[in-house]
This record gives sequence, C-alpha cells and structure tokens, in this order.
Amino acid sequence: MRRALLPLIEALFRVLFTYECVGEENVPAQGGAVVAANHPSYLDPVLLSLRPARPIRFMAWDALFRIPILGTLIRAFGAFPVDVRLGRGQAAYTKARALVEAGEVVGIFPEGKRSRAGWMEAALREGAARLAWETGAPLVPATIAGAYRAWPHYQSLPKPARIRVRFHEPIDPGAFRSLPEDEGVAALLAELRRRVERSLLPGVKADLRMNALYRTPAPWPRIHEAVPALGFALLVFWKTRSFRAVLPAYLYIGYLLLDLLLLPQRRIMKWARNASAPFFLMTYGERVLAPLGLPPVPAGEALLAMMAGAAFPYVYERGRVALAFFQGLAFACCFELGALYVAPTGLGPHVALPVFAAAYAWEGRTVFWRYAVPALAAYVGWLAVFLGGGMGLLAHAVAGLLAWLIGKLAANRGRTAAAEPPPSTLGLGLRD
Repeated sequence: MRRALLPLIEALFRVLFTYECVGEENVPAQGGAVVAANHPSYLDPVLLSLRPARPIRFMAWDALFRIPILGTLIRAFGAFPVDVRLGRGQAAYTKARALVEAGEVVGIFPEGKRSRAGWMEAALREGAARLAWETGAPLVPATIAGAYRAWPHYQSLPKPARIRVRFHEPIDPGAFRSLPEDEGVAALLAELRRRVERSLLPGVKADLRMNALYRTPAPWPRIHEAVPALGFALLVFWKTRSFRAVLPAYLYIGYLLLDLLLLPQRRIMKWARNASAPFFLMTYGERVLAPLGLPPVPAGEALLAMMAGAAFPYVYERGRVALAFFQGLAFACCFELGALYVAPTGLGPHVALPVFAAAYAWEGRTVFWRYAVPALAAYVGWLAVFLGGGMGLLAHAVAGLLAWLIGKLAANRGRTAAAEPPPSTLGLGLRD
C-alpha cells in the first residue's frame, strides 16, 4: 500500500505545498537507524517518508490514529502509536528499540508534540538520542521547513505553502557512548538540535517577518497602482469626453483608499491588493481599446485565464517576489498599450503579458518555473505560428521584456528598502 500511495501523495504535495526533499541519501541504505526531526505539523510523518528508499517507522502521537484519513494514512506508512503523557511512553520506546535492533529505520519527533511557534521547543524529549546511544544506530537529523506555514497547530485545515525537507548527515553515536549515559545522551541531543536548527531558523525568521508584515497598515496607493489607473482615465476621457467611461478607474482608486483607511488587514487582503493593479488594467484595458481606436483583443477570457495560471505559483513565494511580479505585470499592461499604437494587432496582449511572465519566472527560478516557462513560451509560439501577426508581434514581445526589466529593478529596490519588524516581534534573538 505504501508503494502504491507514495507517487500519488508526492505528486499532490508537489502541487499543494511545492514539496521538495534533499539529502534523502543520508538515510542509511541498510541496518537500523533513527531519524529525528522538528515537528511543525500533522503532515510531518508523510513529508519525511516520501523520498527515502526505505520505510520509516514513526513513533506518532496516539491521537493522530483517530483522525479520519490521516490515521489510515500514517498506519499505511508504518507508524505506531505512543502515549505522550508523562511516564506512559515506555511500551512504544521498547517497540522502537526492537525495530532498530531488527535493522529498521525508526522516526521520532523529540518535541513530543507539534511546535507552537514554528521552531523547536525549548525542552526536547531524549527518546531519539537515547535510542541511538543505547543501540549504537546512526542518528539522522532532519529539518522540515515551511510545514508550520502550511498547517500550524491552531489551524483546522492545511493551506498552500512551500515545504522543504532536508535530511542531514548521520550522527555517529559512538563518539558519545564513551561518556556517562546521561551526559552522552544530553550531548547527542544537543548536536541533533544544532543540526536541525541550523537550516530551520532562517525560514522561521522569514515567516515571522511575513506575519508581522501582514499585520501592518495598508500602504498608500503605489506608483504601479495609481499612475496607470489615472493615466488610463485621462486618456479615455480625452478620447471620449465620457465620465461613465472613466468611472471604473476612479472606483479602483476608491478601492485603494478604502483598503488604506477602512479594510482590516490580513493575509488575504494583502494578496488581493497586490494582485489588484494588473487585474484592473487587463479587464478595464480590454473595455476601452475600442474607444481609443485600438483593435480588440480576441479571446480575452483565455488570456485572463493564462495569466491567472501564471500568477498562481506566487501564492507560494515570498511577498517581495510576488509583489515584484504583479508590479511588473502592471507595467507590462502599460507598455503593451504603447505597443498597440506602434503595431496595432489584437494578438499583442497575448504576446506581451506571457513573455513578461515567462521572463520573470525564468530569471528568478520561481516556483514551478520549469513548467511555467515552457507552457508560456509554447502559448506565444502557437499564436505566432498559427494565428499570424508577423513581425508586428516583435514590438509586443519587447514590451513584455521591458516590463520584466522594470519588475527586476523594482524587486531589487524593494529588497533594499524592506522594513525590519521591531526586534521584539521576532523572538529567538533574530535581529540580523
């Protein structure tokens, strides 16, 4: 059952969580071993089991086995229950030791419960270190980064996040077995913590910054939001002398001010605000092309769907990367308007916007770029070959590339000017 489920679950996790695993070759190919990792979410036993060639028999909280679907899943992966109440785990420890001595790989979470803050708890249970010390089996530290973002303890269901699992080089307990038992187990546990936290804490620091950012007040209307909207409004009014034609632009400016002054700030509101400028320009721009004397865009819904697909991976990216993408996409809409005057063809937006998205994904190696770039390039190539457009499409491709350059500069500027949250909000002494 495990072999049948692994490919399906990994494919699902790669889409939902952009799952990535490195260092799975550090799990010994044969003989007993102990895998010990931080414990940020319910997903952890499955996350650690997807890539190693050998099954990992996890010592898991007995309550998990009563959760529908999840209980069945972790049983299929070879997990066995442990009563985490103080003094109640001896039976599970005895079974774990028997499995290691029989040459199997056992997985243990030294925290004993899911993390309450994303990093490892201050007090760790010594079961994993003691098991390695007593049996002489290698102790393989593993770091799970991003899973706390996907499914923290206070959240009933998981959400999309970027998850990375890293198996570190095994710790040979032989160097610690020459010490007195309590001292050797404590030293082994400290080395385990050091290796896990070395790759865990940078991601925790970034998450804390992002959570602080989600709580900050909304910004004033930014250049890529206000200037194109007002510019479109002035151009359309100059051509039509119709207040009705420019009303959507002023309603969009009203939304920006409403977000600034009244709307409560949270993650979804930040995402909506960041994506609002290119969405407005694509939908409003398509409506005003005819009044401006420009050719209509055929299959506008297909273009909107394509760009929504191109934007989807940025749900998983850091806020700065996603914001720069949407800034660049807004600039691409503006440059494309100019390109339509230079080379009037309704296919122009179908070239400029995907070219920008492909260039940005390729240069930044963003999530799913290996799939997004060929798909966007194939879309543009199919248009050029089968629907025509000739050399006139070159001007529209240049518009997209110019927008990519502006987006790159905006990302660099944002990286330099990014505000640090107050040190007291970060904790863990993460002030650098």
